[in-house]
Amino acid sequence: MKHQTHVSFIGAGEIGGAISSLVLHSGVSVEQWDADPKKVPNQKSLKDVVSNADVLFFCVPSWILRVAVKPITSFLPKKTLCVFVSKGIEEKTHLYIDQLAKKILPKNQPFALLSGPMLAEELIAGKGGSALVASNNRKTFVTLQSIFSCTGLRLEFTNDVRSVAVSGVLKNIYAISLGIAAGLNWGDNRKGWLCASVISEMSQILKMQKTNSLFAYRQSGLADLIATGFSQYSSNQTLGRELVEKSHCERKSEGCISLPSLVKQIGVKRMKMLPVLSSLDRIIIKGKDTKKEFETLFCG
Repeated sequence: MKHQTHVSFIGAGEIGGAISSLVLHSGVSVEQWDADPKKVPNQKSLKDVVSNADVLFFCVPSWILRVAVKPITSFLPKKTLCVFVSKGIEEKTHLYIDQLAKKILPKNQPFALLSGPMLAEELIAGKGGSALVASNNRKTFVTLQSIFSCTGLRLEFTNDVRSVAVSGVLKNIYAISLGIAAGLNWGDNRKGWLCASVISEMSQILKMQKTNSLFAYRQSGLADLIATGFSQYSSNQTLGRELVEKSHCERKSEGCISLPSLVKQIGVKRMKMLPVLSSLDRIIIKGKDTKKEFETLFCG
C-alpha cells in the first residue's frame, strides 16, 4: 500500500542510503540529494527535493551540517519535520546538534534527533537497529514510527532532547577508546573493565552538563557504544585502532572532532575525575603515545 508521506534525504552516504532503503519498505515516496550528484542518479534540484518533503533527514556529519541547512531555509516548508542523525559538537561554536538545529533552522521549525545503534551496513543487511526519537512533540514520534513500520528499526520516544544530544557525542568519543583497546589486543577482561569505566564517566559527564545521567544507559549511550565500539564498520572504532599504529588522527570522525570542545566545556579540574577521557585527550589532542597512555590507564 502506497504511503502518502514524502520523505527526503540530504546526504546519500552510507547512513543516508541505509535509512532511505528502510523507509522505502513502508511505501513512502523517497527523494535523495547529495552535494556529489554521482551518488544520486537523475538527481532532482535541491529545491524540488526539499520543498516536497513532509520529513527531511539530514544524513551529513556535524561539521558540515550548517553548510547543508543554509541553502534550503528559503524554501523549506514550515511544517516539514527535520530529522538529524549526526552526533557531534560544532567546532567553532561548541554547539550540540539540538542547539545547532535551533540556531540554523527557521524559527519554530519542527525537528527531532534520531540516535541509537544504527550501523548502516547492518540496516542494509536487514539485521535491524534501535533508536531514540528525541523531540519536544510526541507527534513527531508517531510520524517517524509510521514511516519506519515493518522496517526492523525499533523506535522509542523521549522529550529530553538535550540528554540525547550529549549522550550521542559521548558515545562517539568513548567508542575511540574501545577501538584503541582492540588495536592493543586487550583481552575481554580488560575490555570489560574499560566498558564499566566508560559508562561511569559518561554518566558523570551527563551530570556535569546538567542532563539526565540515565541516558548513559539508553540507546543513545550504552546501546550505541556497544554497537560502534566493537564494530569493524565504525569510523570511531577504526580511528582508535589507527591511533595504536600511528599515535595521531588521520581519519576525521565525530568523536575526534568533538573531543576538544568537550574537554574545554568540562575544564581542567573536572577532567582529573575522568581518567579514560583524560587519556584520550592526551593521545588525540596532545599527541602522547597511545600504548603507554593506555597501559598507565589500566595499571592506575
